[in-house]
Amino acid sequence: MTRRLIALSLAALVVAGVAVAGGQAWFDHDCALCKSLMSDEALMKNMAWEQHDISDGIIAVTTVKPDYLAAYRTAHNDMSATTQRLMQGEQMELCGSCTAMGKCMMMGAQQEYVETSTGDVWIVTSDNPEVVADLHKWIERNNAEMKKAKM
Repeated sequence: MTRRLIALSLAALVVAGVAVAGGQAWFDHDCALCKSLMSDEALMKNMAWEQHDISDGIIAVTTVKPDYLAAYRTAHNDMSATTQRLMQGEQMELCGSCTAMGKCMMMGAQQEYVETSTGDVWIVTSDNPEVVADLHKWIERNNAEMKKAKM
């Protein structure tokens, strides 16, 4: 799943009091943000993700096959709408990945999002070594979970 889309506004979401299930899965079809992407198997099979550590954070690149780019953009828009509802105080469950990224954002991580002709690029950085370490742990766990799920 393109977890970087999920995290676009997670700092505000966590501040807004998002409900998180105890012991939740790292990625979850029931996550209020993840389900926009995870519910479309065809889209999921026609995307590629690369997530990497950089010296002061992470970079994530998503590439989508041309026939699925519109569905990807729709999923992103759905996630943005969910973000707005969460920021308005609606309680929703988030998965472990979204929760972990939300914590990084609350600790001051900064992000840049660039929509490309084939998907997007998301960069999250921090001047705080503790936040950078947490971002690196997030990428490591995401990559491990994606490998297990063959995503």
